[in-house]
Amino acid sequence: MGESKLEQSSTYVLQNKEQRLRNGIEQDFVVSFVDDILCEAIKVGASDIHLEPNEKNLRIRFRIDGVLYDQDVVDHNKAPNIISRLKILSSLDIAEKRVPQDGKVRVSVDNGINENVIDLRISTFPSVDGEKVVVRILDKSQNFIELESLGFDPKVLDEIKNLIERPNGFILVTGPTGSGKTTTLYAILSKLNSPEKNIISMEDPVEYNVDGITQSQINLKAGFSFENGLRSILRQDPDIIMVGEIRDKPTCRIAIEASLTGHLVLSTLHTNDSSGAVTRLLDMGIESFLINASLCSVLAQRLARKLCEHCKQEVDLTLEEKEILESKNIKLNKSFKAKGCKRCFDLGYKGRVGLFEFLVVDDKIRDLVTQKQSLEKIREQALKNGMITLFQNGLSKVEQGQISLDELLRVVTD
Repeated sequence: MGESKLEQSSTYVLQNKEQRLRNGIEQDFVVSFVDDILCEAIKVGASDIHLEPNEKNLRIRFRIDGVLYDQDVVDHNKAPNIISRLKILSSLDIAEKRVPQDGKVRVSVDNGINENVIDLRISTFPSVDGEKVVVRILDKSQNFIELESLGFDPKVLDEIKNLIERPNGFILVTGPTGSGKTTTLYAILSKLNSPEKNIISMEDPVEYNVDGITQSQINLKAGFSFENGLRSILRQDPDIIMVGEIRDKPTCRIAIEASLTGHLVLSTLHTNDSSGAVTRLLDMGIESFLINASLCSVLAQRLARKLCEHCKQEVDLTLEEKEILESKNIKLNKSFKAKGCKRCFDLGYKGRVGLFEFLVVDDKIRDLVTQKQSLEKIREQALKNGMITLFQNGLSKVEQGQISLDELLRVVTD
């Protein structure tokens, strides 16, 4: 399918109801509705919009700070036209409803101060009641943040800064999907970005364009995988390499070999905690001497919703919360909750903060790797070395009033 006029004009200008009235623009229901829902989602800081048809209506949900919230439903008979409008915006085939499709569109939003350009990724999925659509909102101004703003404790932040200034090594960021791993990697790359360094990334997909960094996107259909792409990167005279995800043994081996030949390599892995990343490498068949020679550190993380600064207040612990903390032999001096206000759209939360667990690989950890010891043994040694766990880091943020105890218990199981 050839390029549409939308792609050629590159950017679609979104206008909400007030702007349309002010500019004297008359649009039909479908065009107006889609513009309004996109504007509203961007206004409240949603990361995704879900449009789910069922027998009675079109269910609409916004994912805000990692949690889905229902919006007003729309009559079922209007759903096909609304979904077709989104497909037209993203240059998808409106006649094809039997198979999933993926498209994208760049939109411009006037927030009254300046115009913000935002990328939307639109994904369709066939269901028995019609096509479900998910719109991913990639707002660089909201999501691309500096390393110092992620929520690290000062000591951990200093350790990370020292490690990433090394000329070579292998650094892993771990956590489940949606825990902010890619954001952390972008923040690190931004910190390292300078004219003296050649930084190349391989991603699936590229989420944000960073000036001064060569970014490439995996294309399996064309035969461009992490494995063969990484081999090619090594012929591009890189100083720093970012691999979006370690998915298999060949990719992992090449990444480790790159770190051993004078390159700083950053990547992600899906494990629950930092100690699990070490044992995962062993389970993948990576030799212990390679892990010991290359792996510098592992950063495990989660994202927790921040309490609204304008309506949060200190509260007493509930009986259930006291029982949970007593069962873990944990003392908590302060706890906060937020009731919701206009500034947080009555949610009680505004934005998210990272919870971190930083494992530095020292000689004692390396000895355990050589012995192929269990995750528990490695974790035990890391704690002896002074590692702060995800839960402990979360508790400190509860006492500081950044997050609620409920939120900590939701995102971290210790």
